[in-house]
Amino acid sequence: MRIKVEAEGHCFALPVPLSIIINGFTAKIIKICIKKYVPFSFSGKHLLVLVKELKRAKKNFPNLVLVDVKTSNGERVLITL
Repeated sequence: MRIKVEAEGHCFALPVPLSIIINGFTAKIIKICIKKYVPFSFSGKHLLVLVKELKRAKKNFPNLVLVDVKTSNGERVLITL
């Protein structure tokens, strides 16, 4: 996963491995946050499937854009898989 920020004429790119972002600890945090906003049950098995699918998608679609936000000031945040 790559996070790219362009602001005020500067560009900052940060490569972040999926294994750092999605692990057992963050899965528990995600599960707690999802319980607040989603009315159905979401188990650890579902998160495991989600992680596997993200890793598979990264192999099949290496530059898939997840987030692309542009402001009127010319600032941009781009997150690719």
